[in-house]
Amino acid sequence: MATTNKLRIGILGASGYTGAELLRLLARHPGVELRLLTADRQAGKPLAEIFPHLGGLDLPDLVKIEQADWSGIDLVFCCLPHGTTQQVIAGLPRHLKVVDLSADFRLADPALYAKWYGHEHQAAELQAEAVYGLTELAREAVAKARLVANPGCYPTSA
Repeated sequence: MATTNKLRIGILGASGYTGAELLRLLARHPGVELRLLTADRQAGKPLAEIFPHLGGLDLPDLVKIEQADWSGIDLVFCCLPHGTTQQVIAGLPRHLKVVDLSADFRLADPALYAKWYGHEHQAAELQAEAVYGLTELAREAVAKARLVANPGCYPTSA
């Protein structure tokens, strides 16, 4: 955790809808500092060029994941499309805590994942450590987890 008592946050896929909405919610949160924003096709641009409504915020420019400096980051939110996050998360440094907003780590059984999504899980070894992030059912496990599979809208609304 950061010495300022703020979590130093990275958002992978900040130029997409999910990333931008998360960024909008976190940008004014007193407990976080947004330090890293990644985008593939939009790398090198300020986020305000893509989302003018976020222009008044003091944010870092977008970079490719491969160019990210992870040393000053405590936690990343992965806002990449379903099916792409498995290999990305597997390649992240182990010191990072990760909250994955895709469906890639929500099913505990890799065989069940393959059945439902039509392809093999690309990071089955990480699936064993992923915690389904419904805090009403797994608060302590979520608090201790390195990798949290964020629930989708249907389970959280029920």
